[in-house]
Amino acid sequence: MQSIFYRFGLIFLICGFVSSLTSGCALDAITTFADDRYINQITTDAEIKLDINKRLIGRKGGNLFFDINTDIYEGRVMLTGSVPSSVEQRSVTALVKGIPGIREVYNDVQLKGGNDLIKTANDVWIATKLRTLFLAERGIRSINLRWRVVNSEVYLIGQVRSDLELRKVITIVKNTVPVKRVIHHIVIKGVSKR
Repeated sequence: MQSIFYRFGLIFLICGFVSSLTSGCALDAITTFADDRYINQITTDAEIKLDINKRLIGRKGGNLFFDINTDIYEGRVMLTGSVPSSVEQRSVTALVKGIPGIREVYNDVQLKGGNDLIKTANDVWIATKLRTLFLAERGIRSINLRWRVVNSEVYLIGQVRSDLELRKVITIVKNTVPVKRVIHHIVIKGVSKR
């Protein structure tokens, strides 16, 4: 029992320490109780995120910390963002290799293009709109989903409870203007692959 309290306390410590460096970590700590994952898995995912961020900040990662977003759900890691070169794009996967608890890595990192400020503002608008639409839609537990928008392309990871919920999520994203493409790494609870 003490181990559970220790691990839960570790989540808040990690999130409090890193919240200024990573978006969504404080929100993750607050929403932990409503999440469908077991507390041990939530803690493991937080530890994975911390380990990845340490590597991105450290010597190995260079400036990648500011270019790469990490989202972890049940040991599955989704990497998004944009980098200036294809060498950096490929090196991101190698950078996270060997971290305990990682089951799978999805490298969805893009190459940078022009007008980054305009694209970023558009991406933030899409992400905010999706949050609102997911919360408003009956039958979607958005707390079990993580999403990122990069150059109007939406990347999702997480877990849904049924095929119907998955179809609702994908339909909402596809119908959100100006989304260009949807890439999902969502699993249905109790089913091993999408």
